[in-house]
Amino acid sequence: MARFLRTLGSGAVLRTIFALAFVLPVAACGQRTFPLPDRASEAPAVTEEAVHFASGKMTLAGTLVLPVGPGPHPAVVLFHGSGPQERDMFMARWFAEQGVAALAYDKRGVGGSSGDSRAVPFMELCDDGLAGIEYLKSRNEINEKRIGVWGLSQGGWLGPLAASRSSGVSFVIAVSGPGVSPGEQMIVYYANELRTEGVAEHDVREANTLRRDIWHYLSGGTHSDAEYEKAKAELEKARAKRWYIKVKAQQDDLFGSLQTPAELSKPQHRNVNWYQHEMNYDPVATLRAVRQPALFLFGDKDQLIPVAESVAAIRRVLAEDKNHDFAIREFPNDDHGMRLTTSESYGEIDPEYLKTMREWLAAHLQNAPGSP
Repeated sequence: MARFLRTLGSGAVLRTIFALAFVLPVAACGQRTFPLPDRASEAPAVTEEAVHFASGKMTLAGTLVLPVGPGPHPAVVLFHGSGPQERDMFMARWFAEQGVAALAYDKRGVGGSSGDSRAVPFMELCDDGLAGIEYLKSRNEINEKRIGVWGLSQGGWLGPLAASRSSGVSFVIAVSGPGVSPGEQMIVYYANELRTEGVAEHDVREANTLRRDIWHYLSGGTHSDAEYEKAKAELEKARAKRWYIKVKAQQDDLFGSLQTPAELSKPQHRNVNWYQHEMNYDPVATLRAVRQPALFLFGDKDQLIPVAESVAAIRRVLAEDKNHDFAIREFPNDDHGMRLTTSESYGEIDPEYLKTMREWLAAHLQNAPGSP
C-alpha cells in the first residue's frame, strides 16, 4: 500500500496532520489518521467483546461493541485511514451508543492482526472490511440486512469501494474521503505543504506540473527511453528554479535518482504499488457503482484533500443518475479529522458532525430492510 508524509497549520503542524491520514509513495513518519480520543461518553450503554475473524489467509483481531438491549442490532464496520492503524474504539463506542453495533479491528500487521497492509495496494484492504461484514452476519445479535460501513480519510475511499463490490453493505458514511485519485490528492498535499513554507503560488504550480510529469512517467505502461530522457531533462531544468530546494526536501524524493525503464520493468521496483496500482485509482467510477444510501462529510478547513473538487465529483455522479441516495455536508471550520479549528474550540470534534451522522442514521435505518 502507499505510504506517508509529515505535517499542518504552521510548517511542523501541517506536515504531521498530512502524514497522519493519507497515502504516500515513500517511507513515512507519523502513520495514524488524525486521532480521535480513545474514550467513551460518561455513561456508555455498550458492551465490548474481543473478536477474531478471517480475511483470506489472515486473521484480524478486533472488538465488537454492542448496544445494551435486545437485538438484532444494525451494525457498522469501521475502515481505517492509511498507515498502521489500530482499532478505532472511540468511533466504535460512539456508534454503539447510537444503537448501532460496531466492529473495529486492527489493520493488517498491526496489534493482533496478521498480514502486512504495506504489501498490497490499498484497494485490497477493502476485502478485510467485507470479511468483517461476513463475520457480523454470523452473529445472532446483528441484523444482517442492516450492516453498513464507515471510513475516514483513506477509509473514505474504501467504504464506497466496499459498497460497490457487495450488496451486503446497506449504507455508507465516508468522512473526508477524496473524490479525486490518490495521485491528485497527493499533489494537493505537496502543494499545501509548499504554500505553508512560503512558496509563491506561481512556483507551486510549476512544482505541481513537474511532479505530475514525473509521476506520469513512473506510472505509465511503456516506460520508453524517450519518456525517460524527457523526464530526466525536466528534473535537470528544475534545479535552477527558486523552488527547487523546497521541493527537494519533500518526502517523495522527487529529485532523487530517476529510475530507468529497465528498473521500472522489475516487479519489485521501489513503490510499485503506488505508481502502478494506487496512484490512478478512480473513486468516481466507484461512486457510480454505489447503490446504497451514502453520507459524505467534509470539513472546509481540510488541508489534505481538495474538498471543493471532491464535493463536485459526488454532485456530478448525482446529476448523471438521480437514483443515487447520496447526501453531502460540508462543515465550517472543520479540518480533515472533523475537529474544530476555531480558537475557542480548537481540536474538539465538531458536535455538528456527530449530530449529522446520528440524524442520518436514524432516518435511514428506520426505513432500511429488516427494520422493525
